[in-house]
Amino acid sequence: MFVALAEPFQAIEAVDNELAAPSSRRVTVSTVPSFAAAWLVPRLAMFAQCYPDIEIAAEAGTRPVDLKREPIDLAIRHGLGKYPGLESTWLVAPELIVVASPDLLNNRAPLRRPADCLALPLLHDINRQDWPLWFEAHGVTAPHAKKGPAFSESHLIARAAVAGQGLALLRDIYVDDDLRSQRLVKALTVNWPLQFAYYAVATAEALQKPAVRRFRDWSLEEARQEVEPPT
Repeated sequence: MFVALAEPFQAIEAVDNELAAPSSRRVTVSTVPSFAAAWLVPRLAMFAQCYPDIEIAAEAGTRPVDLKREPIDLAIRHGLGKYPGLESTWLVAPELIVVASPDLLNNRAPLRRPADCLALPLLHDINRQDWPLWFEAHGVTAPHAKKGPAFSESHLIARAAVAGQGLALLRDIYVDDDLRSQRLVKALTVNWPLQFAYYAVATAEALQKPAVRRFRDWSLEEARQEVEPPT
């Protein structure tokens, strides 16, 4: 009996010893700035409460990191989940929604159809592609859909929308807090599901570290509280 119990206890002791090493308690996470600002960073305090002995170092940038060569433990990537040689876990698939400051919509006729959005200023991503594609997907001819200010990051578009500068077409997870606080409201009840999702991506070697696995599993649980993955 004691021999049978020895192996599980040795495994538990090995995990505890690994977490005791300072480098093993630190998890370096890479993601894009908008996801970091809108989703990851606001939740890190909850992670710290659950795992006070694990340190998170969050790096935000638009450059895809090389997880096999760079000192990054885990990346949260936006794509189709196909990353050769890496392990990926589905986190959340956002939808594009139309949002605006309540002040912008006051004393105006309600927006009922996608074409109604053309009556208001439009806030763009830096490539000015989202609005034209959105109008096209809804069968709306919109030759002037690219007009209006453009921003390099989604969280900047959200801030411009909060300031009442125009309608924003944003991923729902980026404006969740603004919607709850009513700094923004949904201006139109038409959602646009996206093909891409956010995935937690890491090498098999990195996932051998208990701290990395715990952060990955915690992120998955946080995301699943909001929406279930596709079947």
